[in-house]
This record gives sequence, structure tokens and C-alpha cells, in this order.
Amino acid sequence: MIKVLIPTLLLSFLAIAMVFGSISPAMADPGEEKSYKRHWAISIGDSEGTLEITQGTNLDDLKSKAISQEQATQGHDIDKAKLGKAVNSDGKYYLVWKLVEFTDSNTMTVYVLDAGTGDEITEPITKEGGSCGDKKSQSTRTSGDNA
Repeated sequence: MIKVLIPTLLLSFLAIAMVFGSISPAMADPGEEKSYKRHWAISIGDSEGTLEITQGTNLDDLKSKAISQEQATQGHDIDKAKLGKAVNSDGKYYLVWKLVEFTDSNTMTVYVLDAGTGDEITEPITKEGGSCGDKKSQSTRTSGDNA
């Protein structure tokens, strides 16, 4: 009985290890699939930035050339600021500052600034709603008021 039980358990263990061994790599590497945790590039239309991101760009070197967060947020009443990427209509990517202002529980305004100069690249973007299907609309800024 023991002579039959040990080889059967060993073969069962090996079969389970082979099944999980072949499934794990496929589940661990999502490849180019979309993910909610991925940071998407903001579309900036025909605009261009000063710090272009190319295939050979070292992002750490490029980020060191960006203006500081304090410089980027100066003159804006914002709740969140981070370096990100933007893409123009020619498919070129640029390093930008994304400044986010939450105006109420369902609306936020995103300011996109050139990471090299601090100049606004696009009009402020207003996002309304609180789910993955947010409504997006372009808004213009009026003097003295936040959009």
C-alpha cells in the first residue's frame, strides 16, 4: 500500500506544480494590456513641450531637468501635483506637470504644464463624475476664477 501511495502522491504533486508553473508567468505579466494602475498620457493636441520623451530617453535624467514642484504649483490653488507624460497629435511624448484641483466631490480640474518651463500647454481639463466612465469636457479659465 505504501509503495503505491508514495509514487502516486509524488506524481500528483508534480502535476500540480507543472500546472501552476505554466499559469503563473502568464498571469504575472499583463504585457501591453490596459490597466487602471497605468498612468496614461494626456492628449495636448498640436502643442509641444520642451522635454521630449523618446525611445532612448533616460527618464531620471529628464526629470532632473524639470522645474521643481514648488515652481510648477506657484499661482495655482491645487490639491495634487505630479510629473507625467503628454502626447500631441503628431504622436510625440513630453514630460509635463499634471496639477489637479478638486472643486467639489464630483468635479476636478487638471492643469497641464510644460515640465521644462512651467507654461500651460493646454486649456484646463475639467472632469466630472466619479467612475471609470467620467465625462470629460474642455473648459476655459476666466480671469481670477478657477475653471
